[in-house]
Amino acid sequence: MNKFEKALMTWNNGILRGSQAKLAKKLQVSTATVALWATGKRNPSKGYVALMAKLFNMSEYDVLRLFMPGQEPATHPDALHESPAAPIYNTDTELLTPQSNSVALPYLANVPAGYPEYDQADVIEWWTLPRRYARGAKYLVRCCGDSMEGSVGYDDLCLIKPEEEFLDGKVMLVRVSEGYLIKRIRKENGKIVLYSDNDKKYKAFAPERVQPIGLVVRKITDVQ
Repeated sequence: MNKFEKALMTWNNGILRGSQAKLAKKLQVSTATVALWATGKRNPSKGYVALMAKLFNMSEYDVLRLFMPGQEPATHPDALHESPAAPIYNTDTELLTPQSNSVALPYLANVPAGYPEYDQADVIEWWTLPRRYARGAKYLVRCCGDSMEGSVGYDDLCLIKPEEEFLDGKVMLVRVSEGYLIKRIRKENGKIVLYSDNDKKYKAFAPERVQPIGLVVRKITDVQ
């Protein structure tokens, strides 16, 4: 039994059975999400840490310690009271995880205007992935085909590695006047051409009218 499970059992009047489902209902998340927290495969966002601190009658610092066996959070507990929204990061802006070969990435509700600056309120949850699988990505965003608009029936998640230059031939997350797009990039006659592998339609932009945000290093399809 790990530290998080012990805290769950204490909170649930000494009974572990059913405590994950009870917590999931209180936090309005799925039982599967709480199970992933319990197994260390994902870490809760700052918002859920704050909610659990109230439920468990613990400080946010002590709740964070439940998910980091053998390590101390990078922020002193006093700092949590001074700045409740402050994220717990190491120097590489990744949430600290006990596994040296793993990395924790925030799944963001909105594309950040400029990484590493993003609103902690936009963190839906943390995903813990093998470092090699993440391929240098710093966050995940929801996408559907070539846009950031959702579609009924399925979700795609894109792992984004921040990139400030256009990479010819690569699939990138870019910003145009209409919003954010995920397109393959082609440099042609001084223009930036955005197109899809499965669609012959394309748009050409002057470089100043399109901004590179990040490189799509991997897409996770049909996430339930």
